[in-house]
Amino acid sequence: MNSQMVTATNVDISNCDREQIHLVGAIQPHGALLVLTEPDLHIVQVSANTDSFLGFQADALLGQTIDVLLGAANTEILLTKLDGADLTDMLEHLMILPCLPHLDARFHLFGNRTDGLLLLEFELAVEMTQTLENEGFSHLRDTIHKLQKTPSLRVFLNVAVEAVRAYTGFERVMAYQFDAEGSGEVVAEAKDPDLETYLSLHYPASDIPAPARRLFALSPLRHLPNVDYIPIPLISNSQSGTGSLSVDLSYSFLRSVSLMYTGYLRNMGVKATMVMPLLKDGKLWGLISCMNHSVPKLLSYENRTKVELLIQMLSMLMGDRERLDYYAYRMSLNLAFEKLVSLMGLVDNFHKALLAGETNLLSTIDAEGLALIADGKLTLLGTTPTEEQVGLLADWLSQKKEVVFSTHRLVHDFPESESFCSVASGLLSVRISRMDSERVIWFRPEVLRDVHWAGDPNKPVEISQINQEIRLQPRTSFALWKETVHGQSRPWLVCELDYASRLRRAILDVIVERSKLLARTNAELERSNQELDSFAYATSHDLKEPLRGIHNFVEFLKEEEGGQLTERGLQRIETILRLAGRMDNMLDSLLQYSRIGRNELDLKTQSIGALVGQTAELILQVMPEQNVSIQIQPLLPYIRCDRIRVAMIFHNLIMNAIKYNDRVEKKIEIGCDASINPPVFFVRDNGIGIVQNQHELIFHLFRRLHGRNEYGGGAGAGLAIVKQAVHKHGGRIWLESQIGMGSTFYFTLTTMRDADREYR
Repeated sequence: MNSQMVTATNVDISNCDREQIHLVGAIQPHGALLVLTEPDLHIVQVSANTDSFLGFQADALLGQTIDVLLGAANTEILLTKLDGADLTDMLEHLMILPCLPHLDARFHLFGNRTDGLLLLEFELAVEMTQTLENEGFSHLRDTIHKLQKTPSLRVFLNVAVEAVRAYTGFERVMAYQFDAEGSGEVVAEAKDPDLETYLSLHYPASDIPAPARRLFALSPLRHLPNVDYIPIPLISNSQSGTGSLSVDLSYSFLRSVSLMYTGYLRNMGVKATMVMPLLKDGKLWGLISCMNHSVPKLLSYENRTKVELLIQMLSMLMGDRERLDYYAYRMSLNLAFEKLVSLMGLVDNFHKALLAGETNLLSTIDAEGLALIADGKLTLLGTTPTEEQVGLLADWLSQKKEVVFSTHRLVHDFPESESFCSVASGLLSVRISRMDSERVIWFRPEVLRDVHWAGDPNKPVEISQINQEIRLQPRTSFALWKETVHGQSRPWLVCELDYASRLRRAILDVIVERSKLLARTNAELERSNQELDSFAYATSHDLKEPLRGIHNFVEFLKEEEGGQLTERGLQRIETILRLAGRMDNMLDSLLQYSRIGRNELDLKTQSIGALVGQTAELILQVMPEQNVSIQIQPLLPYIRCDRIRVAMIFHNLIMNAIKYNDRVEKKIEIGCDASINPPVFFVRDNGIGIVQNQHELIFHLFRRLHGRNEYGGGAGAGLAIVKQAVHKHGGRIWLESQIGMGSTFYFTLTTMRDADREYR
C-alpha cells in the first residue's frame, strides 16, 4: 500500500477529501463478501465473518471453488446468471439462494466485477407474503402518480421525503441539495415531531467530501444500519496474490464506511442512516438522507427495493419539476430569442438591432446591465461597471476557453472586480464571433443574504488527541450559525445559459450568411467596376480624337476668319476653346482613373521615404513661386507596394495641400505611425480645411467643393484617383479637418505583411 494513501484508518478532516474510501478492505457485519477469480470461480478473499454468517470458516473457503459453499445445483444457476450479466459499474441482484447445503437459511446473492475479479455479496432474505408485496407496489404506483401532479420542485421534494419516510420507517428523511462549491442545503424534510428541524440549514463541503459524493452517485442506495458497528476485515491467503486493501469496493453494498463519517454521525446523535442519490441529467444534484436517532435500523432488501425504484423515479421526474418552476420564464426567453433572430435578419446593422426597441438583449433576461463589444465599439445598457472596468473584464474573459461563461460570485473568480461588485457580482458572458474580443456580457448586482449553517462553517473540525497523536475530527457543535454572504448575485439558471448559447449560434449564423452575401456582392461589384473601368477607358480614349479635331478646327477658324468675326463671335470662339480644354482635362483624369482600376499591381519592396522625397522634390521644382515647406518624417518604413500608384497618392495629396491653402507660408507634414499594423500614413497641411459633412463627397469623381476657377480650378478627380489607388492596395483612406486650421489625410496600404516590412 502506498504510504501516502489515505484510508479509513488514518483519515482525518485534513485529508478526507483524498481518502481512498473505495479501498477500505472491510465490510459492515450485516452481510458477507467473497472475492473470486473467473472463470474458475476460485475464492481468493473473504470477509472474516463467513463462519457466523455462512457457516464456513474463512480458511476453509480460501483457495476453494464456489461450489464448496453453494453446492452443485446453486453453482450451475450462478454460472448461468453470470454468463449473461455485465456486472461492471454496478451491483446486480443475481439470485435468491433457497438454502445452502449445510445451512437452513435463504440468502440474496449480489454480484459486481472490478479489476478482473468477481465480488459476491450475501445478505439474509426475509419472507414476504404475496399480499404485502402487491400492496407495497400499489402504494409505490400511487406515490409516483402524486409526484407527477406536483406543481413545483419544492412541493415535489416534500412529497418525496414523506413517501420515503413512510416506506422505510426512518425517524428523519431529508432532501439535500448541493451547490456548485459542494456545500449543501436541506430543502425538504419529514421527521418525528420530537426531533429538531434541519430544514433550510446549510452544511459545508467538508461534511460530504468529494470521494463520498462520487460514491453516492454510483449506487442507488447506501445503507449504514448501525453507526457503532465493528468493521469486518477482508482476509486472503498468501497464495492469492491479493492484498486486503487492493479490491475496489466502490459498488459494494456492504462496504465499510469512513471513520470520519461514523464520527460525524455520532456527533449528530445518529444511530443508522440510508442515503440515496438524486441525479439530474446524469449528475449528482443532491441526496435523500434517512436518519434514525434512537436505535440502529436495518432495512431488508425486500423493503429497500421499493425505495430504490422510488428514488430512480424521483431522479427521472425531478428535472421536469425543476424546469416547471421556470416554465413561464423559459417561454419568455424562447419568444425573445425568436424575435431577436427575426430582427437581426431585417436590418443592416444587426448589432444595433440587439440593443434597440422594446425587445433587446437586456430586456429579455433577468439582468440589470449589459455590455456589447462588437465592431470595435463598446455599448453599455442599464446598470453596469464603467467602460474602463468592462475593458478589464473583457481582457480577463478573453483568456478563458469557454464560449459561454457564467459566475454568480465574480469577486471570487476575478478579485479585481471587488470595487464594482455592487453592480456586477454576477456575470454571464457569451462570445459572439470567432474573435475573443467580441462578446455580450450581462451583469447582476450583489444580493446580500443570510445563510443558516449547521454550526460555524469556518470551524468544521475539532482537535482531539488519539493514541498520543493530535488529530482533526468532525465538529461536535451543530448549533445554528448565521452568516451574511457578500459578493454574490442570484445564480444563473440553466435556461439562461442555454439562451445565451443559442443566441451565440444565431449571431454566428447571421455573420456567416452576411459574409456569404457580402462576398457575392463584392464579386458582382468587382465585375461591374471592371466593366465600368473598361467602358470609361474606351469612352475617354475614343472621345479624345474627335475632341482634338474640334479644338483644332476652332483654332483654324480663329486664325483664318478671326478678322471678320464680331467681338461677340470671338468671345464664343474662346468659350468653345476653353470648354474643349476642360473636357480634355476631364478625359485625361478619366483615363488615369480607369487605368488604376484595370491594371494589376506591380508589388515590390519600396522605400516610402525615398519615394516621398522624390515626389516632394519634383513638386517644389515646378512650383518655385509658392512658399511651400514640406517636412518628411525620418525612418519611413519599407513596404511592398506599387511604386507608381503610391507616388500618385502622395503627389495628389501634396498638390491638394498646396492648392487649397490661402496662407502666406504653406506647411505640409508627411509621416507614418508604424506602431500599429498595418502602418498608417498621413499628409497634414495648414490649409482652408473641409467641413465635416463633405468628408465623403470629396472622394467622388469630378466632385469639387468650390467654383470652377477657385483655388486653381481642376477637374475634381484627384482625390477619387487617390482613393482608387488606396483601395487597389487593399487599404482605406479617411481624414480629420478643421475649418481654417487645415486637414490631415490618413491612409493604409494593407497588402504589406509583417515579413515584408523593414525600418530604415
